[in-house]
Amino acid sequence: RTRASAHQSIRITYNPEVVEYEDLLAMFFAFHTPSGFGGTQYRSAIFAHTEEQREMAEAMLKGPQRKYEKYVAVEPADDFYAAEEYHQKYLHKAMRAGGPSW
Repeated sequence: RTRASAHQSIRITYNPEVVEYEDLLAMFFAFHTPSGFGGTQYRSAIFAHTEEQREMAEAMLKGPQRKYEKYVAVEPADDFYAAEEYHQKYLHKAMRAGGPSW
């Protein structure tokens, strides 16, 4: 994988006995505003680990979240690599330094 093909993303590990995948999808759409801005590494995506997860995500995009269908990709999960240290806890570090630079 090259730097140009990498995606900025977060990995969520969850216990399905505590929270259901559908609830995670609902939180994704409640707290994230997908857009087509910024190129492929900044695009909105859901990386599904199973066929069932892919089907649930696509159903959300064809149903209650259809307004985001053209902005959110549903793709198979691939290897996950942690970002460089300077990207870790970015907002926390930025706030301690006087605020983010955006």
